[in-house]
Amino acid sequence: MDSEQVWSATVDRLRARIDAGDLPPGSRLPAERVLCEELGISRGSLRQALRVLASIGYVQIRAGSGTYVREQQEQPLRTWFTEHDQLVEKLFDLRATVEPTLAERLARHATPKTVSRLEDNVAEMARAAEAGDMLHVIAADAEFHRVIAQNAGNDDVAGLLRSVLALVGEERRAALRLPGQIRKAVADHRAILDAIRRSDPAAARELTLKHLVDAKTYAHDYAAHPETR
Repeated sequence: MDSEQVWSATVDRLRARIDAGDLPPGSRLPAERVLCEELGISRGSLRQALRVLASIGYVQIRAGSGTYVREQQEQPLRTWFTEHDQLVEKLFDLRATVEPTLAERLARHATPKTVSRLEDNVAEMARAAEAGDMLHVIAADAEFHRVIAQNAGNDDVAGLLRSVLALVGEERRAALRLPGQIRKAVADHRAILDAIRRSDPAAARELTLKHLVDAKTYAHDYAAHPETR
């Protein structure tokens, strides 16, 4: 099983335990060593899976304390966007300031290993979309952007984006539930991947910026003009 399949399978197994109530809201996950033994995986794979679960709002990682299961509170979609419209706009604006530059950088020097990881990720996101597995789609979306940030350059800007991406789980969960957004996100990711694969920095930047601006605009319009949806 490759690394992409390992984190994906681990996310699914932990999700199942949380959904079944084996790990109830507010509870602390077992220690890393215990989970690694139970799941038969390395600490690196576990930490990657926990980052993904945090990015989709399933768990909260507290430095020095551990990882805790979050309460799942689903509001009507339009209500959520109406109440959080300014926050969503600010988060998308911050991402749009940073992520296009990182995609541009990655397109200049992407390794075959990084391209392969992105290819596997896009394929997994498409499979999850076809299966109607919303949380798996959201997890794959988070991982796609994290892989770009992780491999575009080990500097303060990339580190800032990784921190931002760890905070946008609720926004990502809501945005991808907007009508038509899953299909568009998969298509956008394919286009960004293709630009990175063919070493086209300008296209990688432009496509990433359009991806984020379109998502922000659609979310804002959805909240502001209910009569059109």
